[in-house]
Amino acid sequence: MKQTEKQKKIRLIIIILTIVGLISFLSQTVTVFAYGIDNTTDFYLLLYPMLFVSLILVFAKSKFGILLNLLTSISYSILLTNEVGKYLTFDFQNSILILVLLLPYLIFLSLIPLSIIYLTDKTENRIKFQLTSILFALGFFVFIFLDRMDKDYSRTVFVDAVLKSNGIVELKLKPGFADSREFYVKTNSKELEKIIKEKGEFIQGSYFLSNTRIQTNYKFDKLQSLTIIEFNKNIELPKLTWNVNEINGNYDFIRP
Repeated sequence: MKQTEKQKKIRLIIIILTIVGLISFLSQTVTVFAYGIDNTTDFYLLLYPMLFVSLILVFAKSKFGILLNLLTSISYSILLTNEVGKYLTFDFQNSILILVLLLPYLIFLSLIPLSIIYLTDKTENRIKFQLTSILFALGFFVFIFLDRMDKDYSRTVFVDAVLKSNGIVELKLKPGFADSREFYVKTNSKELEKIIKEKGEFIQGSYFLSNTRIQTNYKFDKLQSLTIIEFNKNIELPKLTWNVNEINGNYDFIRP
């Protein structure tokens, strides 16, 4: 396939960015291979060799290589958007993640319009395609911003519940049984009190509830509310919600 001068330059940029992307994302891929990451592990392990194959095909001046590079870049961008959003919101001071997460993410986003520009350079509607691809790539950052304005996160904690004589239930939440970090909330829910008595482990005046799943709501990096979902991963609890001003103590450990 005969290339225009513009396509030759873009192809070179695609090659350089893909090589940098492969190098910068290698450690993340190895980590996923070793420890896994939720239900997306297979996608991570599939996309990395796909990106490598696309690089070889682009070297060989194959149009399919550009298409494969485009598909892989879009897939990576979708896959990493949530992690990048979490990083930008809660962990931006971590300089290491700039190289192993943010940099490859920016590279994958850049490869999307570059691939489209290359593929559509000889078409009549190339301006529309190219502008759309740029807006599409920028849309990922718009999504990150909008998504973090009102975002729910889930995790498990250990709960030490104390049932007061006046009907108040005091829940102390901590990362684990022996952890000193804790905060507490109060409620007068009779339904919760009943479940705690039936399912909790009573020790020295309080009830222990391990593996209690909670849902936290954040506006960017600011906690807005906390909701208790279930106990021991299979016992549903009444979904009680507390606003941040009803939470007492140090709740930094529940940050995503």
